[in-house]
Amino acid sequence: MSKFSRDFCIAHECKEASDFFEDVLCAAERVLFIGTVGLEVSSLYFPMLLQGSTGVDYRFIVEMRRSVDPRLLELGQRHRAFLEANLGAHRTQFVEVAVVAAEDGATVAGRNAVNAASQWLSGTYSDVVIDATGMSRGTCFPVIKQAMEIAARQGANLHVVVAGEKKRTLKIRSETNDRADWIHGFQGPMGSDKANDIMTLWVPQLSEHMSGALSRMYPELQHPSEVCPILPFPAHDLRRGDNLRSEYRDALQNEWEAGSLDLIYAHETNPLDVFRTISKLHDTRKRVFGGTEQLATTVLSPSGWRVGSIGMLLAAIEHDLPMLYVETVGYSCEGEIPETIEPKVPEVSWHLWLAGAPYANATSSL
Repeated sequence: MSKFSRDFCIAHECKEASDFFEDVLCAAERVLFIGTVGLEVSSLYFPMLLQGSTGVDYRFIVEMRRSVDPRLLELGQRHRAFLEANLGAHRTQFVEVAVVAAEDGATVAGRNAVNAASQWLSGTYSDVVIDATGMSRGTCFPVIKQAMEIAARQGANLHVVVAGEKKRTLKIRSETNDRADWIHGFQGPMGSDKANDIMTLWVPQLSEHMSGALSRMYPELQHPSEVCPILPFPAHDLRRGDNLRSEYRDALQNEWEAGSLDLIYAHETNPLDVFRTISKLHDTRKRVFGGTEQLATTVLSPSGWRVGSIGMLLAAIEHDLPMLYVETVGYSCEGEIPETIEPKVPEVSWHLWLAGAPYANATSSL
């Protein structure tokens, strides 16, 4: 497959990302853009960069959760209306996707999103752009993996983009599901009879107010042999890593038995740093267990900031790693809702070219 690797992944940050859209994607023959109707205004950024191009089909996933503040629902409706008005109703399509099953609370976002995206991806496109900015990891990651397989068969270019602010503009509190699930398409041997014989390294991404979700993931792994949590460093808030260590002190010391040498530090706003850090760790374990009959794997849990979790996705695809996740089932708002929609250039934005023409005859690394 002509795709990215740890040594060669074409990426553009901030101004370079917007320049790439203007110079390359706006001039592309036919583009499929898959995004979502997000709550943060940054979710409007990338679709609007392609506003002037006539060869773009826009498809938006609307994630349906069981418990959402009515004010946030109204904000989402305003964002949807903004997209329709500015991009053209004739080339935009919105599909509602249930995040969890009403019957048993199982996470179904990935399966439902893949079913919807399969129809969109069946068309003939020179480029496919997937915007992860406002999309749940349980929705976005399976769609990206599916798009990579289809793009390889069709010879299309696959791009993943993500944007955000260094500090949240909305004071939103999330409600997580009461069960952990494997992200659709990222289970591997986990959950099968073989899992009992696998030496498991768990790499959870630490984030504020997510200790409850992580405590539901840990038992699902049946007590992993090692736990190496990821902390954000460098970070916009210089004390964020220390604050997270303090917040998770009890879990680190008493539940996970993870000491200071087990902690992983990766750049808060650079997905390639996260990708390469996890790759080095996984490769080291492969060498250690390579001469034995012991099965070993690395399980990733993207529970932190979305930009960094894209790096986890790249590692999962590159090394075929399982991903364990607790889905968000509801949102409440603890602050004011913006009265007007005012799109702006986000503080952080990335374009990652994951598959296509640049990798067809690639022999050198960056």
